[in-house]
Amino acid sequence: MHITLLLAEHSSQASATLALEVLDAANRLAAPSAVPFAVVVASLDGLPVKNALGRTMAVDVALDALDHTDLVLVPGFLFSLREALPAFGRYSDWLRRQHRQGAVIASMCTATFMLAEAGLLDGVQATSHWAFADLMRRRYPAVRLDERRILCEDGRLISSAGASAAMDLLLHLIRRFASRELAQQCSRYLLVDGVRSEQSVYIKWSMPRDHADEAVRRVQDWLESNFTAPVGIDELAERFGFGARNFKRRFKDATGYTPLAYLQALRLERAKHLLETTRLGFDAITIRVGYEDGNSFRRLFCQRVGISPAAFRKRFLRLPAAQPEPSR
Repeated sequence: MHITLLLAEHSSQASATLALEVLDAANRLAAPSAVPFAVVVASLDGLPVKNALGRTMAVDVALDALDHTDLVLVPGFLFSLREALPAFGRYSDWLRRQHRQGAVIASMCTATFMLAEAGLLDGVQATSHWAFADLMRRRYPAVRLDERRILCEDGRLISSAGASAAMDLLLHLIRRFASRELAQQCSRYLLVDGVRSEQSVYIKWSMPRDHADEAVRRVQDWLESNFTAPVGIDELAERFGFGARNFKRRFKDATGYTPLAYLQALRLERAKHLLETTRLGFDAITIRVGYEDGNSFRRLFCQRVGISPAAFRKRFLRLPAAQPEPSR
């Protein structure tokens, strides 16, 4: 299988190097008579490119010298996305042509934006790093974005989430285009788990405030100070001088969330913080964040975060382990 690793200015060198190393590992672990991948590294003009740190990355060939490839793999741009974005349109024609010719296009982390800029993701289910989800929705509203997912595959378009999801993507590609057995061998030799499905457990929800509705922003300020108290949405609308239906519509237009979903997100973030930083039981946490019914809040937590409160605490608790009482 012919793979083109597409390097653009400001690409993550870590992502690019990881892709080369893992695909090379797959080739070395495969039977000598059935090496699965032939990888070339390409840039727009065939010249070396500067990575996110300003260091030079070597390439093999210019994109236009490649008439056909089976798979295009684009490393991400985690902290350099905003610098890289203005040039993404320069890659669109080549990406669309390769896709029309039958190539699979796969993006690592925020390289999803390059695919979206080319129009390849219009109407397509995709994922990207959760921290850039709001930006993607604003720039590319036709993308069916689900930032909870580690991987999305829709037809011949594959996207992956944050930086650590690069390994999930690479193992998925090895499993899909070589064999499940080879992907399992790579997992064992590289000491990594199999492909994960969600990144929702890692999401830190940020309050969407980059809108022009000052009245809604005042509601947000009040909610962020009072979300632990009993809050009725209709009463909240009345408190700020809105009609109930108009309030719900206007709040959603400004923030992208219904008032209820916004309130739930505030409470979930507080619950996650308490699970990370205290040993309070979940029933006590439920009351602290403004819920009365622990069972319903537990179901909401599992649904939105993707794992149970106990599993979340086990993974993220930042306190030292409890010490035994000294003997007397």
